[in-house]
Amino acid sequence: MSGTNHIAGGLTFTGIFCSFWNVNIFSNPWYIVFTLIFSLIADIDHNRSPMGKILSFTQLPQYLDRNYGHRTITHSLLVYFSLGLLVYFIESVLSNNHVITLIYFLAYASHLIFDMMTVSGVPLFFPF
Repeated sequence: MSGTNHIAGGLTFTGIFCSFWNVNIFSNPWYIVFTLIFSLIADIDHNRSPMGKILSFTQLPQYLDRNYGHRTITHSLLVYFSLGLLVYFIESVLSNNHVITLIYFLAYASHLIFDMMTVSGVPLFFPF
């Protein structure tokens, strides 16, 4: 899927499912920014993706693409839950609510779900 599709899908998916927890992602511009970032971050392993281009100065996209390939480690449950735990701990230090953590889990999940619907699919249990 393209970055545009992940942005539209991530905003829609996250907006709908956050409302179940009485969180309106459109009430705070930072919630929208985090939704956009988290719905695109799984494609950091691809040099030409929006996140790959933004973070190309770190050499991380090139490293991930060269050593793992696209749609492998960053599209696995291992990275999904590991980054989620990191976001949770950072948010615990900075504030008492966990809205950003909720947004992370829903936006990243939207990326994985939408990529699962493509012909290539997603190796959720990578490296197994």
